[in-house]
Amino acid sequence: MDFICPNSPFVWDGSTFSKCFDDMILDFATNMVTIFIILIIGITQRSPRQNQRINLMEKVFLHILPLVGACLSSVDVILLLKEKLHGEFVSYHEWLSSCSEFTVWTIIVLLSRCACFHCLFCHRILCFWWIIKPVMGILHQLVTFSSFEVLKCLKEICLVLLDIMFGISINIIRVKRASSRRSSIEESLLSVDGDVEEDCNTDSGNNQSYWDLMAFKSIDSVMNRGVIKQLDFEDLLGLPTDMDPSTCHSKLLSCWQAQRSCNCTNPSLVRAICCAYGYPYICLGLLKVVNDSIGFAGPLLLNKLIKFLQQGSGHLDGYVLAIALGLTSIL
Repeated sequence: MDFICPNSPFVWDGSTFSKCFDDMILDFATNMVTIFIILIIGITQRSPRQNQRINLMEKVFLHILPLVGACLSSVDVILLLKEKLHGEFVSYHEWLSSCSEFTVWTIIVLLSRCACFHCLFCHRILCFWWIIKPVMGILHQLVTFSSFEVLKCLKEICLVLLDIMFGISINIIRVKRASSRRSSIEESLLSVDGDVEEDCNTDSGNNQSYWDLMAFKSIDSVMNRGVIKQLDFEDLLGLPTDMDPSTCHSKLLSCWQAQRSCNCTNPSLVRAICCAYGYPYICLGLLKVVNDSIGFAGPLLLNKLIKFLQQGSGHLDGYVLAIALGLTSIL
């Protein structure tokens, strides 16, 4: 490690991340992951059969932004070459950081020129990674601010903004192209067939995956029906057999009568409910308890976070409280 980071701590220099850690982890490692993802997706998802037309805005996003990024990242390489030619010492981690950033944008520029690789920029993994990449760039920017080099700070700010703009643009392009492949609302209004009615009656939810249940895919047939005409009561999804009110009443009544016959003096309603509705309802009840507890913990964490902001501290308590508050909101 002394060969790559001479005269520099690898992680912490006393007040912030060291320059070596910033270049190797926040910059070089991030760029290498980006190159790896691009190459893997480019090899596996290449589609020479289609030559999809792109509009003017997509040309700007896929051609101009990477070209600007390549030009900005080449500034670092040129400055390092200038320092090397003047006999100044340049660390290897600086070379790795600058050259990897330039390589990323150069690869994107080259691939954006090939129509067979346009589908690469609409891949979900790359779009998701380009949401995470600017976060690493912001952390890299915080370390750069501590150096008080105006030109370098301006260049890093521009690169982070380019990462954000490129990430947003490829996600927008992916969503637009995905929506164009599906049938639009106008097409649904013109196509009135009997498939929707069959879906409403046959979609019971028993053969759905966990993701379909979490995303409420069972109501897709009702929504498709609503595109065609106004919904009636008969168009709504029916309850499962085990959740029908009459069935639930019959189960509970039979279990209660069994309790009364077995324990004439002390029948248990709780046992009758457990016998009637079974283990899944107990799990749902426990899940409801956990959900209520998390909802109760949210205001407490917010109160502690406000007190922490008022008092101030040099510890990581504020970050822990903020992350915990965000998790309670998500859960």
